Parts: sequence; structure tokens; C-alpha cells
Amino acid sequence: MKKILSTISIFLITITIILCFPISAKADDDLIIPDWIVDAKLMETGDLKIVEDLSFEFNDDFNGVFREILLAKTSGVSDIQVEEVLENSTIKYTQVEDAHKGNSEVFLIHEDDAKINIQIFSPSEDQIRTYRISYTINNVAIKYNDIGELYYKFLGDENETPIKNFLVNIHLPQADTENVVEVFAHGPLNGEIGKSSDTSYFLQVSNVPSNTFVEGRVLFPREFIPLSNRVENKDNYENIIEEEASYQQKIIEDRKRREAIGNTLEQISIITSILGIMLFIIFLILFRRQIDHRQTGDYTKVPEECTPAIASLLTSTLIQTNTIFATMLDLCRKGYLVLKADKEEQNIDINDDKFTITQSKPLDNGLLNHERHFIHWFINEIGNGISVSTNEIESYGKENSTKSLTLYTEWKKKIKQDAVNMGYYDKSKTKFAIFFVLLFLPLLALGIFTIVYGSLFGIGSLVLSLILFIYGLTLFDRLSDYGYQQYTKWRDFKKYMKYSKEISSIRDISKYPLDISLIYSLSLGVQKPMEGLKIDKSNNQSLQYNNSWMIWYFLFLNNKNNTFQKSIDNSFGGSSSSYSGGGGFSAGGGGGAGGGGAGGF
Repeated sequence: MKKILSTISIFLITITIILCFPISAKADDDLIIPDWIVDAKLMETGDLKIVEDLSFEFNDDFNGVFREILLAKTSGVSDIQVEEVLENSTIKYTQVEDAHKGNSEVFLIHEDDAKINIQIFSPSEDQIRTYRISYTINNVAIKYNDIGELYYKFLGDENETPIKNFLVNIHLPQADTENVVEVFAHGPLNGEIGKSSDTSYFLQVSNVPSNTFVEGRVLFPREFIPLSNRVENKDNYENIIEEEASYQQKIIEDRKRREAIGNTLEQISIITSILGIMLFIIFLILFRRQIDHRQTGDYTKVPEECTPAIASLLTSTLIQTNTIFATMLDLCRKGYLVLKADKEEQNIDINDDKFTITQSKPLDNGLLNHERHFIHWFINEIGNGISVSTNEIESYGKENSTKSLTLYTEWKKKIKQDAVNMGYYDKSKTKFAIFFVLLFLPLLALGIFTIVYGSLFGIGSLVLSLILFIYGLTLFDRLSDYGYQQYTKWRDFKKYMKYSKEISSIRDISKYPLDISLIYSLSLGVQKPMEGLKIDKSNNQSLQYNNSWMIWYFLFLNNKNNTFQKSIDNSFGGSSSSYSGGGGFSAGGGGGAGGGGAGGF
């Protein structure tokens, strides 16, 4: 259970971090754009000449890249050229009618009524390459009666490639001698607007996520574009200013609303955290262990004969081959099973010989449910109703994997149910466990939203939600006071067996608190093999070779490649488990001409 809770805790904390602190552009994306620099020059005709330097970071194998340009509110695109920018020179790419995978230094142009797609063939992998794309957007600026307007979307929300740095330099045909030019931008609110010269302005945004547009809107004297054919016979300056003012007002209102929500969530988080901590402390006091610390025990002996499987469960030991072997030896000790070698020889080859497990007496009330299931599982389901061989065990696991897993899972459930029936678990706390688990989601949501709205007090709600969730899980499988006392005894016993004297001779066997200590320690993952142990019928007349579980214990543990363990591992090895510039960008907009994005193929 401790391992399960630890795993769940790590998972929940990881998910919480991801939810609270999303990363806009991951370093391990297959393709990202470190820099996208746009140099846009407005002509007196109203055309917009654009030169773009796009750097692509290839983290996988690509055949090339593409640049998509939308034609909305323009008269089309002309004069398209492509180059690759090297350190001290450029490579001019050639436009072709057709190209295939593997071609390089060529590009295709696919055009329809809505967009142009420039497909650049340049096989690349695990490198950074920069491409210069030049083109002219025809007839994009508008000449009104009172103002000239350039309203263009330099990056459309169709773009799916994350961009680290996006920079647009806008050059006007004339200098702003009367200081009447006004520049607006729409897109991510972390963007900046600035003036670089009398004729030039810039828009800059960092960490542009996918599906996000960036557009600029420049108002200038209509005399800047005397040759423009796109003329609208109306005054529009006041309308544009009102529209931009509404965008700015929306930002202010959104900020105020966000602050109000944030303050409310902060207060709720503080109050909830205080009440949650008080509630947690109250339940810790109410559910504190009633343990008699004066009670002492002999940790050198098995605390009680509860079965090896239940001892594994109480100590959160992995249920695996050792548990199955220990259960089998314990049933041999109790006289229900007999383990025999197929060969009748003085010395048995533990690596190669086959073994048979035989039921030696009928099931009775001296067995727990999981022990009954274990015998039925091996003798009746795998064997012939009387006995089962190691070959049959291995074959059954391979040929009936689904049925084998079902029987194995059912055995684990019966172990748990027997432990509950014996009073090791306190099921009276289940309703409180459900209560604390249900509290997790609203507290988690409260913490996340509080952080999103700018208050670090949300961290308190997050931490509290995780604490209460984990505490709730512990209540589902909470040991009773009696169970906890037994757990501490088993823990001390396991520690004693782990660090106790190793067996170095046949005489050391009798020095152990016999008979069941070795079986139970085996189920707890503590093995006591004796290197070089050789036993035959003449070694010890008091031990019946085929009936003494201790002989089989040492024989099998002295060699990990024995046929019995291999048959168990091959049959159930995959089933082991544990129980246990003047300004910034504004929101809105999106009505500019153009758009589009870039990516790889």
C-alpha cells in the first residue's frame, strides 16, 4: 500500500505541475521556429513588399518546410523568391513544376482562391536552417478620404508551429514629420510595439504558441500611398480609433474582472486551506492509534500463524514467486500437500528433475479461504484433481494465460478478504475515505484557478488537496489497531530475519525458531539459503526426504535455476503485483488582410 500511495502521489503532483505551469513550446517538439523575422516595406502603390527570414529547428527527419500565405482582402501575391541563408552567403532556390521527396534547393507554389502554399524542398534532420522568402502582397493598403491604413495579419491563427521570437519591421514610404502615424497590434498580450526610425516601426512577440495570430494596423497620412488603387470614398479615422479604443477598453475590463475573480478565489483558498487543515488535524486526533506501548513482543519468532500470504499483505511485500512457494511449503507443513521428486534417488538434481505436488488430505475448516483456493487452483484447475507436476504448472500458464491470471487475481482477493475477516483492517473508516477523496477534485480545481488568476495562495489548496486525497486512500485500507500491532511485529520479525545469522552448516537449521520462521520470512522476501548444502537420506534419518518441507526449502533456495521455481516464474512471473513603444498588443482584432503560417513536411 505504501508503494501504491507513493506512486499515486508522484503522479498527482506531476499532473498538477503540468496543469498549473503549461509549457508553450517544448524543447523536444519535432519542429520549432526559433526566429521569424519579417521585413515589410509599404510601397506608394499600396503594395507590401515582404522579406521573411524563418529559422527552423529540426528535431526529427523532415523533407522540407512550407509557408502558407492567405489572400484575404488582398489582390494576390507576386514575385515569390526563396533562398537559404548561410553564415556568409545565400543559396538561391529554383521554382519547379514538380518535386519529390529527397529533392533539394527547389520549391513549389500551390495556389487557389484563398491562399498560396510555398513548399520548400530541403531534407533536414537535427539541425537549424534559415530560409529567406521574398514576395509582394498586392494592393493591401487602403486610402480613405481622411487617412491611409495598412491592416495586415503577418501571422495567421492557422499556424501550428511554435515560435520563440516573432519580429515584424514595418517601413513606411515617407518619414512621419508631423508625428501623426499611429500603430496598433493585435495578438498575444505580451507583444510590444516600438519605433525604430522616422519611417520604421516594429512589432515583437516572444513565445508565440500555435494557432495564434499576430497582426499590425498602421494609420498614416493618405499622401503616403498616392498611387494606391484601393480607394474607399469615406472618412474612417474616427471609426478605426473607436474600434481600437474598444479593444483597449476590453483589456481594461478583462483585467479588472480577472483581478476581482482572483481576489475572490484567493480569499476562498485561504479560508478553505485553514478549514481543511483544521479538519485534517481533527481527524488525525479522532483516528489516532490506540496502542499499548508497554506491550512487548519476541521479534525473533513468528508473531502468529496467519499464513505467509497474509503476512506478505500486512507488510506490503510484493506478492510473487516467493509467496507462492512459501504458501506451498506451509501447506506441506500442515499436511495438506506433499512435494515429491519424480526420481527415487539418494541425491536429487534440483536443476533438471521434475517434481509433483500431491494433495495428501481433504480440505477442512483448518484452512482459510485463500488456502482452499490455492489448493483448488493447483490440484484441480492445473492438475488432475489429485496431483500436479511442475511441467503441468508451466504449460498451464502458457496455454491458459487468461484463466491463470484470473485464478491468480482471485487468490489475491481472497487473501485480502481473509485478512479483513480476521480483523486486521478497519472498514468503519470507508465512508470518511470517500469523503476525503471526493474533496480532492474541488480543492484541486480551486488551487489551479487561484494560481491561474495570479495568486500563489492557490498552492495551499493544491497541497491540501493532495494531502487529503492521500489520507483518504489510506483510510480505504486502514489497518485496525490490532492489525497495526501485528504489522509492527511482522516488521520487526522481518528485520530480525534479514540480519540474523546465515546458515552455514546442517546443524544451524535446528538453531532457527523452527519450523515456520523460514517459511514466513521467505514470504516476506527474506531468504536463508545455505551454499553447498547437500542432503540425502543418509544425512539425517529424522528428516523424511520427500515429506520434510525444510529439506525442500534449502534445496530450492540454494539454486535459483531449479525446475520448480522456473515453472512458477514462467507461469506467473508476469502476474506479480503488490497490494499495496510606445505600447503593447491588444486582444480582439483579427480583421486584417492576409494570414497563414509555416511548418514542415
